[in-house]
Amino acid sequence: MVFSNLAALKLLMVFAVEILGVRMKRENAYLTDEQITILKDKLLSEKERISNKKLEEEKYQLDKNELSDPLDEASVNTQTSHDIRFINRENFYLKKVNKSLDTLARGTYGLCDECDSEIGFERLNARLTADLCISCKEEAEHAENNNFYDKKSKSLGRALHDTIR
Repeated sequence: MVFSNLAALKLLMVFAVEILGVRMKRENAYLTDEQITILKDKLLSEKERISNKKLEEEKYQLDKNELSDPLDEASVNTQTSHDIRFINRENFYLKKVNKSLDTLARGTYGLCDECDSEIGFERLNARLTADLCISCKEEAEHAENNNFYDKKSKSLGRALHDTIR
């Protein structure tokens, strides 16, 4: 397996912190401790909000009385479909929040996944789960918008042409 110098350095830093207990300067040192605390608190509150929302959700068992005529059945099916879609979106967002909390613990939160440049505090504050800097995000969106045939559903993970068939 071939590692780039940057990947090898990151792996060494994680090893040093986790195994040896060595405190090293975090990679996202451009963010102040106060800014890190603000972002961490927001991420934790988002995680708690989603977790509490999950506890409040009801199970999708339809009462036979609700399905007395085809219009009622269609209405219930449509509402259930929308509710399930929103739940899937919340689950997807929760995974991104957990990933952001993991990168925060490793000291790499706020660094672009593509180019390792700094993601500004303002962007992170507005989009807590941002993992690309503005330049890389714009480039990714541009590439995505120009490739209609291979467009993928963010929540389903399938290419658009696979869903049309």
